[in-house]
Amino acid sequence: MGCKVALGDICSFSRGASVPRARMFDKGDFLYIHYGDLYKGFNLRIDVENPAKPIPYISGDEKIKDSQRLCDQDIVYVLTSETVDDLGHAYLFNNPLDRPAVSGTETTVVRVERRDLIVPAYLNYLLSTPHFISQLRQYVRGMKVFRVHPNDVARIEVELPSISAQKQIVAVLDTIYEKQQVNAKLNDYLAQLCEAIAEKYCEAGEVRLGDICHQVTDKANCEDAKLETYVSTESLLQNKQGRQQASSLPTTGKVTLYAAGDTLVSNIRPYFKKVWYAPFDGTCSGDVLVFRANEAEDAPYLHACLRQDRFFDHVMRGAKGTKMPRGDKKQMMEFCVSSTCGADDLSLMKAALNQIAANDAESANLEDLRDTLLPKLMSGEIDVSKVDLTQLNSHLA
Repeated sequence: MGCKVALGDICSFSRGASVPRARMFDKGDFLYIHYGDLYKGFNLRIDVENPAKPIPYISGDEKIKDSQRLCDQDIVYVLTSETVDDLGHAYLFNNPLDRPAVSGTETTVVRVERRDLIVPAYLNYLLSTPHFISQLRQYVRGMKVFRVHPNDVARIEVELPSISAQKQIVAVLDTIYEKQQVNAKLNDYLAQLCEAIAEKYCEAGEVRLGDICHQVTDKANCEDAKLETYVSTESLLQNKQGRQQASSLPTTGKVTLYAAGDTLVSNIRPYFKKVWYAPFDGTCSGDVLVFRANEAEDAPYLHACLRQDRFFDHVMRGAKGTKMPRGDKKQMMEFCVSSTCGADDLSLMKAALNQIAANDAESANLEDLRDTLLPKLMSGEIDVSKVDLTQLNSHLA
């Protein structure tokens, strides 16, 4: 192998800068990595030159410490969260052009100080292993807000293979990651295509949404329901697509039943635009609304209508509540759409949604594969030197 070291001997830890959203802009002096944005588009890496979602800016007038500035190959680490499950998410900050950037509220900057011992990309994967996260969670503090102090992370010891082995492991895992990113981008394009097709029909607006669909209210006791397909508001976020952590599953109460072809929409204001086309039967929380087309063949068209910006503007106008506003269900059904959609367009939207579901399933399988491979590669149980990396990465040839 290599050597065993405490993270504090090879890394430094610095808390991010606290800047409110009101002082974040589309342009500015510093890119700003906000805690809330990490869960809505990023996964394992933040590629500055090709981000999975736009990165906001802050002004150079903000009081920023040098330790809060992000350098290329730093790691943005989440050590504060409202849920224990979200603690320990790590994101490698790829910034080859060294554009000015700052790590934000409730994040920690992890900087590798001993690159002769560990490759930053390898550390990022190591921090994401189930074994390391289980070690991390023994230091969790708090009740409503959970935290792990960087000093506690620093004392965790890790076994390091040689630098050459680390680079080989990263090459294999990066190939899985890049395939997942291709799937995510293709799904985004396909979803936008469906929206564009539906838009020309939705604008006609001669009927109410309630004339072409209904909201499903079928309930079951969670003790009797199949919870392996349970969907919550959080699991509708990008990159999760219906996947729920086992520790977040309900143990009592009732859940709503949905069926393949239904469209699931979050009914909490921060997540109003989270929409999912269900590829299988399952259950969901009460904060997720289930829409079902009156005619099964119209399901793809209904889904595209519910993704329209006009629909969410309509929902926002009827939202009730202060801290966590919810849409008015009756008002939603008054949204105006067209009653018809061309057969060819319906067929195209159905094919696109089926492909999105297939890509999501593949990405989920790849994530499971990565999580299984990680400990085996890092322990040396699988000898990565036997893998021909020139086939995985042509640029290594």
